[in-house]
Amino acid sequence: MAKVPRVIIIDPDRESAVELQKMLQLIGFEVLASAGYGVEAFTLALQLRPDLVLLRVEEPLVRPIQTLVKLNDGMPDLPIIVYSTEANIRLMRQSMVGGASDYLQEPLTEEELESSILRVLERKEREMARRRGELEDPVPQGTIVTVFGAKGGIGKTTIASNLAVALAMDAHQTVALVDMDTRFGDVAITMDIPVERSIADLARNLHNIDRVTLRDYLVEHESGVRILPAPTRPSDWRNLTAAHIRDVVDVLAQTHDFVVLDTPGTFNEIVAAAIEVGTIILLITTLDMASIKDTVLALEMLHERFGNDEERIKVILNRSGMDTGVREKDVERTLDSPLWWKIPQDPEVMKAGQLGRPIVMSRPNSKAAVEMREIARALAGIRNRNRAAKGSGLGRLIRPLFKRSA
Repeated sequence: MAKVPRVIIIDPDRESAVELQKMLQLIGFEVLASAGYGVEAFTLALQLRPDLVLLRVEEPLVRPIQTLVKLNDGMPDLPIIVYSTEANIRLMRQSMVGGASDYLQEPLTEEELESSILRVLERKEREMARRRGELEDPVPQGTIVTVFGAKGGIGKTTIASNLAVALAMDAHQTVALVDMDTRFGDVAITMDIPVERSIADLARNLHNIDRVTLRDYLVEHESGVRILPAPTRPSDWRNLTAAHIRDVVDVLAQTHDFVVLDTPGTFNEIVAAAIEVGTIILLITTLDMASIKDTVLALEMLHERFGNDEERIKVILNRSGMDTGVREKDVERTLDSPLWWKIPQDPEVMKAGQLGRPIVMSRPNSKAAVEMREIARALAGIRNRNRAAKGSGLGRLIRPLFKRSA
């Protein structure tokens, strides 16, 4: 961002406004002024023309929401971030309807505040550029789920394949499953499909592909999942670059609700590209010490690249309950990161794999299948009634309402 963002604070609590001003200045933003609600706020915004407004909203809601609506009606291009001590759904909804660009709950942190402001301003810049004709109209973009693990043999392909099927059958999404294993590529075996064309063929001919011809490169599974297999010869990967991978995934994401990427238990340029494009990264680990050690290193790498983003990076413990001498609570402590989900050890998984049929289809009520189906529902944003009572989940429920991609 070329210039320092200029901000106005609207907060009837003067002490609160002063504290927020200090925080904003420490981050590097310019605070033009602060005001209370109503005419004072609107007049100040009209005169100073800030880049962004920070507006406190508390009960009773009449004055703050009235101020929010007035600002949004009078200056519709002015981003407004609401902050509050409360996180109840009525207040959040009224703020959203009133025109808020984001909603932050106190106590605020410098990191959260800076991230919100920069994200909102970037969204505004994109919209203004689009209006000026500097950007093309937005294209549809599905969710890219990168299934990643720092070692082999931990069940990544099984999880990727079953999640893809569950997303298609249980969550009723259009799904593409891409085998990115540069060494072996087991998705075709796991899903029992023939390999006629592969990701290498699609990458080489991408300049001639449209939405109709794209389907010629995908194998449609009986579940409805469209599969892009790995090449049958490892040598076919040689001419593929990270740019090829990004382009292939981008095309698939324009035509599918979900693109699931199955990556190998190694790290190379192809895997790096799969991680980079992932909307959500599912980091798989198990209860053996080698897997945990490698997962610690993988998490460090991911945090260096994306920060401690729990919405993007989600750790899944596979084969939970195995007697390895390692306790699950020790895994969280060692990783210094919460386990997002646990998939139990289940002998039915191996049986299903030998049949070339995903367990969510062959044994949908088995322990592992139930959990993988629930993961798929969670990824699709479908409320899990069985887990609803565990924590309020209010922040996770509401936050996506404000975080719309540009």
